[in-house]
Amino acid sequence: MIAADVPSLPAGDSPDLILVPATPHERIESIKLNSVAWKGPLNLESYIAREDHLYNQRLTRENLTCWILVDRNEPEGERTILSSCETYRKKALLAHNGTVEDVKTHGIGSVYCRPEFRGKGYAKRMLEELSRRLDTWQMEKESRGQSLFTILFSDIGKKFYAQFGWRPFQSSHMSLPAVAREVLNGAVENSKTRALLAEDIKNSMCDDVTLAKVRECMQIASQSPGAKIAIIPDFDHFIWHWAREEFYTEKLLAHRAPPTIKGAGDDQARVYCAWNRNFGETPENNVLYILRWVYDDPKSAAEEQVLIEAMAGILRRAQLEAHEWNMSKVEFWNPSPLLEKAVSLLDPKAELVHREESSIASLRWTGADQGLGKNVTWLLNEKFTWC
Repeated sequence: MIAADVPSLPAGDSPDLILVPATPHERIESIKLNSVAWKGPLNLESYIAREDHLYNQRLTRENLTCWILVDRNEPEGERTILSSCETYRKKALLAHNGTVEDVKTHGIGSVYCRPEFRGKGYAKRMLEELSRRLDTWQMEKESRGQSLFTILFSDIGKKFYAQFGWRPFQSSHMSLPAVAREVLNGAVENSKTRALLAEDIKNSMCDDVTLAKVRECMQIASQSPGAKIAIIPDFDHFIWHWAREEFYTEKLLAHRAPPTIKGAGDDQARVYCAWNRNFGETPENNVLYILRWVYDDPKSAAEEQVLIEAMAGILRRAQLEAHEWNMSKVEFWNPSPLLEKAVSLLDPKAELVHREESSIASLRWTGADQGLGKNVTWLLNEKFTWC
């Protein structure tokens, strides 16, 4: 009954509906169902293989749960999947009243209801159940015994998830077109920018000093009213994103070796960024995403100009990399004012886009129940947190 037509379906508000972790077999069946929407250029076999490949990465291994909404009266192994989603337990930081605390949270993804089952309230029921389950799911060993917030990225606008408590946060981006090497006329070769391999990203963006600066910035921010939260930008996040792009290149570009350049940086200005290549159904849908930037805030106008020029050089390098991998553009989320100035050096007509429908960063805050107040600020709201 998992993927077959069902003669009669329970109502979305039926007391017989329950949300349960999928068995290994049910997880594969849920992947088969949502492949219609998300397999992109892959065939079904490759799509399942991709999901298994990502499942076994360090970020998600032992931290991913596939949830299914089913009728409690149906026996395990024969349950009809009415709706499904995945959750990812993640390391995070909470800053409040001058202190920084290590916490755990969950990211939510792959929310899906097959077309013939839509309009019956199954996705709504699943999210209602999920919002209650996630507060304590896999939190037995945590000091608070529960999560304080969960995140998701909505591709169906801002209203649907908001009714269950996932409030939309800043969701903006800027983009630059891919550029061929000959168009740049030696600009990249003559710059101070260097390509970064995975190990370089680990040493320059995920090292103890950099992560300590994140904590320090959050501690300073916590002295103002309201809680501050952030997903920790550890190396496991980047490995997960790179595993995704490397899988695609193996399946779609077998004639090429997997990409080794994972970002770019300027050592003199101490500006670094990590990226990954996202492959869509057509070249126009191929995007090189900047996952994260790392730099120190300038202390003078001269330092600011150095940073802006270094960022512009790194973006030029990204545009070149995008062209070499048949990406249509370079995109970066929630750019800082400094990054906006760097973009204007390259393309004065580039605009800041505020997304209203896709990849809407959304956060459900339950910290008020823990005495942390009703207001929360999401720091490091960047592409690396998406999965």
